[in-house]
Amino acid sequence: MLNYKFYQAKSNTDKLLVMLHGFISDQQAFNEHVRVLQETLNILTVDLPGHGQDDSDTNQTWDFSFISNELDEVLKLFKDYHLFLHGYSMGGRIALYYAIEGKMKLTGLIIESTSPGIEALEDRNERQKVDQARAKVLEIAGLEIFVNDWEKLPLFYTQYELDKSIKKAIRDMRLRQNPLRLAKALRDYGTGQMPNLWPKLNQIKVPTCIIVGILDGKFCKIAKRMETMIQNTELNEVEQSGHTVHVEEFTEFDRIVLGFIHKEEQND
Repeated sequence: MLNYKFYQAKSNTDKLLVMLHGFISDQQAFNEHVRVLQETLNILTVDLPGHGQDDSDTNQTWDFSFISNELDEVLKLFKDYHLFLHGYSMGGRIALYYAIEGKMKLTGLIIESTSPGIEALEDRNERQKVDQARAKVLEIAGLEIFVNDWEKLPLFYTQYELDKSIKKAIRDMRLRQNPLRLAKALRDYGTGQMPNLWPKLNQIKVPTCIIVGILDGKFCKIAKRMETMIQNTELNEVEQSGHTVHVEEFTEFDRIVLGFIHKEEQND
């Protein structure tokens, strides 16, 4: 079973927000948000395979079906709650997959800076090669060299201006990960291994909140297209933010999440 931590709300509520982190991160990425969101929500943070304190069997293939089944087992423990599933980037891909294939009923879906997969087979194969190459860097060169390169990706250029203490906390979290398990995660459920979910987006029936940073051009386009394909969707484009909205625009992220969940509560 996936490693998780439950935080009980400080007020009486049956709403539970499940939060899935991005690549080379872990559930502690949301610690500061928990302190705010816990005032009115129960929170469940999860370590995805190969990250944080996860101890998933390395003899298994950690594909999307495996992760969905593991998430089923966790969420069954909280079946009496109204479940809202949030995922950022890699976690968002898993959240989208779960909203379509998972067994536990969701009350709402929140996806941040993510994609439903690569449509063209040729492009998907190319991305698999990229994921394989990055996995080899992790295994051969080690974690610190990989992190140095990862931080220079254009995707994260908007993090350059963050407060030094925030950047240090993010880097420290990345350097706490296990490089060999990260390499397996890339090979087993990296972007190149994700099924193309574009044709299945119309199967998502739960209210959906899409969050994206305006400065994240690629994912803005993806978000706008997803908005037209998921039936009950609201799109939140956050100004002055790039890919990591929950980091770059901390307060606005919480405002959007709370507004979405409590609006759905009123609609129950």
